Amino acid sequence: MTSEDRALKGTEYTGLLWVGAYFAIAAALVGRSFHLWGALHAQPLGWKAPVDIGFELLVLPVPLLMSLAFRKMLRAELGKDLISMRTYRICDYWIAQLLLYAYFCLVIIQS
Repeated sequence: MTSEDRALKGTEYTGLLWVGAYFAIAAALVGRSFHLWGALHAQPLGWKAPVDIGFELLVLPVPLLMSLAFRKMLRAELGKDLISMRTYRICDYWIAQLLLYAYFCLVIIQS
């Protein structure tokens, strides 16, 4: 009888989740850019519209940057033997999954 760790279930697909998250991020950024471009031409140009557009495009990659920073910190802790490989794999899997869901929801909300 083999004892299978249920927490590691699905972690072999972590790489695919990261690729999916990157595609979702690109889709969200491109979709938002086209939407803002159309909104920019639909109204008279004032000082507020470019500021709003710049702010939205700068805030959009914040979840990606935070997840990459957390992943880098986990990798550094793994290198110092402060966390186990099991913990790293589980955290990496859930970071990728949550990032994919977050940007997938952003894409759906934007359309």
